[in-house]
Amino acid sequence: MTNHLFSLRVPGADGPIDLQAPPGIPTGPEFTIGSIASLAIQLALLIGIFLSLGYLIYGGLYWQQASGDKQKWDKARRIIVYSIFGLIIMSLALVIVNVIASAFGLRTALNP
Repeated sequence: MTNHLFSLRVPGADGPIDLQAPPGIPTGPEFTIGSIASLAIQLALLIGIFLSLGYLIYGGLYWQQASGDKQKWDKARRIIVYSIFGLIIMSLALVIVNVIASAFGLRTALNP
């Protein structure tokens, strides 16, 4: 008797028959819904962190181009502050996802 994640047990005349997934379909513990969701969340967080860093650079360049204009300076300051807040929140979320995933024994993008 085999133990496969996506196998189907069909009662037969001589006993149960194990039907296996067709070739080419990934099976096993590394392809669970939890591990796929964890990977998707982590990739989204990593993309968000890089976008936040991009906005931080954009805000710095906008600050340099403000040339004494109070409205442009204020907009540049808001861009920088919001990008730093976003960077902190997404970094903490990435840490929390890694802690929860490791508590359930899932592999993550940062901890394979």
